[in-house]
Amino acid sequence: MVLSPRMKWKVNRYSQGLHERLERIRNFFKSVTYKQKMCPACRALVDRNDRVCPFCGENTSAAPRGGATRVVSRVVPEQARYTTAILSINLVLYGLSLAASARRGGFDLNSLLGGIDPLTLVKLGAKYGPLIVDGDWWRFLTPIFLHGGIIHLAFNSIVLFDLGPAVEQIYGSHKYIVLYLLTGAAGFAVSFLWNPYSVSIGASGAVFGLIGAMIGYGQRHRSSFGESVKSMYVRWAIYGLIYGFIVPGVDNSAHLGGLGAGILFGFIVSDMPSITREQILFWKILRTIMIAAVIFGFVMLGMRQPQ
Repeated sequence: MVLSPRMKWKVNRYSQGLHERLERIRNFFKSVTYKQKMCPACRALVDRNDRVCPFCGENTSAAPRGGATRVVSRVVPEQARYTTAILSINLVLYGLSLAASARRGGFDLNSLLGGIDPLTLVKLGAKYGPLIVDGDWWRFLTPIFLHGGIIHLAFNSIVLFDLGPAVEQIYGSHKYIVLYLLTGAAGFAVSFLWNPYSVSIGASGAVFGLIGAMIGYGQRHRSSFGESVKSMYVRWAIYGLIYGFIVPGVDNSAHLGGLGAGILFGFIVSDMPSITREQILFWKILRTIMIAAVIFGFVMLGMRQPQ
């Protein structure tokens, strides 16, 4: 078919316009992919070459300069920094708990599976009402990192490893650590009110807090995706609570406290990146306060050992 000069001109003009539109789309994706990246801490968009976020001051590089840290960065995803740190702390403190319990009464299979004696756990920071009333307020935070046996630790670690990175990526690491510690503390606060004389430990209250936050997240996003997220994590919560009621010795009051606090967090706190320096600074300060409170609590435990 032979095209007339006018038809050729229209085809060329259309092809040129299409090429320009495709080029603009390619340039847009290049700018997003190559020129910018998201800070894993505050979720602000920063230049691809920035190693430090200009908004929150956190390291944004996926491959730090040091050889050892470069290897770690390849193994640990950016969106799982705090989750990995929490899992590591839990493991180290469990090892210390096991060693301390063995010094008191010797090592046996029972202590490994879940029989670390309550006195050892109380000395290491477990929730215990009379000591909280006496001024040990940090016992709302320190028990989050303690576990009574390898099964207890393994169960919480598996759920946290599966759930934590997703929540950390959605909210950013600043909000994530605040969420984790606040809901964990809320769980032990409810446990203290429900049964103040029981010795209680474990990350499950904070884990339920993460589940609750995802339920709140699904409720905030009124869409088919939000409904599917909410439905999935409501089932998680139901399964976890049923397990807690079936298995003896599980502190379900801490689970309910953490879950309720997490749902409230998901309703109130937006998952959108902070858009002002003031918002970024607020979450950074709050994160620092929460971490400092945990460190202070463990330091005070060394200074105020119960007899």
